[in-house]
Amino acid sequence: MIAFNNVGKSFDDERTWAVRDLSLDVPEGHTTVLLGSSGSGKSTTLKMVNRLVELSAGKIEVDGRDVQAQNIVMLRRSIGYVFQHVGLFAHMSVEENVAIGLSLRGEPPTPRRRRAEELLDLVGLPPASFARRYPGQLSGGQEQRVAVARALATDPKYLLMDEPFGALDEITRQSLQETLKDLRDRLGKTILFVTHDLFEALALGDRIAVLHEGRIEQVGDGDELLRRPATPFVAQLFERPARLLSGKRGHD
Repeated sequence: MIAFNNVGKSFDDERTWAVRDLSLDVPEGHTTVLLGSSGSGKSTTLKMVNRLVELSAGKIEVDGRDVQAQNIVMLRRSIGYVFQHVGLFAHMSVEENVAIGLSLRGEPPTPRRRRAEELLDLVGLPPASFARRYPGQLSGGQEQRVAVARALATDPKYLLMDEPFGALDEITRQSLQETLKDLRDRLGKTILFVTHDLFEALALGDRIAVLHEGRIEQVGDGDELLRRPATPFVAQLFERPARLLSGKRGHD
């Protein structure tokens, strides 16, 4: 489990806080979504887990171990990370991009290749067609599938995903959401997923933590947030989806 205990982050010597007094448990084997608008602190919260951003207060534990006490390189290698702007290496083939973590770990070429092919199959990119391609030959959705495969290559227990589908068209986005749900069910990964999209949060989240101005407003499953909002902010945020989904149920 990932546990946030009274976590805070300030970028200006504690004059203002991007994240303030945040406590949250991320249960094993589930997808927890951090939902909020720009500036709510959701991406900062995510990045503090693998120390891309260092916290200013509180403690974050992964499997009971304080992340601040861990070797930063080993910590990052133990947690898969997928972000919106992909970051594939243009001069490497798809197969080489997927296997880069294994290469850094010293795995021999043959097992690296087999693992990359297995993962490409898993994310819906047949290796016979895609392994030898380069990022410039891929669509945006295909690039993100490669990024997910790369994050899974070292078999991390946890995946951090920072608005990974935000730049994609709606059809591609929905397809990747379904792929991610299938991967979670098949592999049992614990996922911490950041989005500003209400419907994406409802589609993917076993639990949703609503952030506003650096604080958690409410944590619950989609039904709880839609039917029993805990604060006026959450009620206003979910008013439109609740109305739309209520109308859909009525037609059904």
